[in-house]
Amino acid sequence: MAPEIGRDGALIGLANAREDAIIEGARGLAALMVLAAHYAHLFAAQTWLFRFATTGVDLFFVLSGFVFGPYLLGKPLPVLPHLVRRFFRLYPLYVAALVGYILLHEPPAQAWKHFPEHLLMLHTVVSKETAFYYNPAFWSLPPEVEFYLFLPLLATWSRNGWFAAVLGGSLLIHMALLLFPGSADFSSWPQIAGVHLPGLLPEFLLGGVAYAVSQRRLSVSVQWWLLLAGIGHLWLVAQVFKAFVVDAGVNGAVPAWIGGNIGLAAALGYAMVLTALSKLLAQAWGPATPLLLVAGSLSYGIYLFHNMMPALLRRLWPGLEGAWLALAALAFTVGLATLAHYGLERPLRNFGRQLSRSLLSVRS
Repeated sequence: MAPEIGRDGALIGLANAREDAIIEGARGLAALMVLAAHYAHLFAAQTWLFRFATTGVDLFFVLSGFVFGPYLLGKPLPVLPHLVRRFFRLYPLYVAALVGYILLHEPPAQAWKHFPEHLLMLHTVVSKETAFYYNPAFWSLPPEVEFYLFLPLLATWSRNGWFAAVLGGSLLIHMALLLFPGSADFSSWPQIAGVHLPGLLPEFLLGGVAYAVSQRRLSVSVQWWLLLAGIGHLWLVAQVFKAFVVDAGVNGAVPAWIGGNIGLAAALGYAMVLTALSKLLAQAWGPATPLLLVAGSLSYGIYLFHNMMPALLRRLWPGLEGAWLALAALAFTVGLATLAHYGLERPLRNFGRQLSRSLLSVRS
């Protein structure tokens, strides 16, 4: 998954800047959830709760759908400017992270083994070994890119009143893929499709639904009930995950209809919570706005670089282990994400915006 960093105020964005801050804060939370899931083995047993934190990726997918909600609900989308902005937001920092993982790879002789597949973002259509070779978190970037590419067509369908049909069709495709679970090594087409847009599109579309509901007038009591329902739903999904994936998975295979739906079920809960918070906190978190915006700005870098830091720190300080290694890795990850954001990501993002505006002017 890759997170969508920042809001494109010229074309996207909610009217209230504090709602923007809530979305950015949610991105920061999603990145830290994934980081915690990957760092848990450094300082504690890999409990089910830390494993469930990997659903931060599903939160990222929902957030992407929420941010692009206006287009999913029919707003016209200029295709070329849209693709230019997405390219400069996602790809340069990804390539920088990829090179970093290659430089740290052991053994060095095998460091470039899967570079072409990753450079072209084809690493999840070969094998699980290829997909996770450098950084397991890289698996979520291809479906994010596919969503960006598919968005203009989705926007066109939505303008024709087909959003509900697309959502229903995407759910049917998702469920159909579970009938052919394939292997766990990404070696069959159902397994590959399941980690790409055919299997994950409903999660993005749930973000669009959340955006649509957030734009409606809801009483405060309804907002609170929606928040409590979302939290309760996530708790229930977490319990199902513990019972049928973590505990039962120790002694046997996890049923596809459960394991394959944990992400989708979590996405539904995140969509409900996001909808409620975007209403409840829109007028309440003014003082926290700068912190939340910074969290969102750094979330992509945190997501990309966090698995790099333990290996790097073990080289610099071989005796560093346990909780101290996790804390140091967190600090270095945030530091590197900050440098990458202000030194590379933000300038290129601004360049992409300027280029997209130029393309819009030429088109006009």
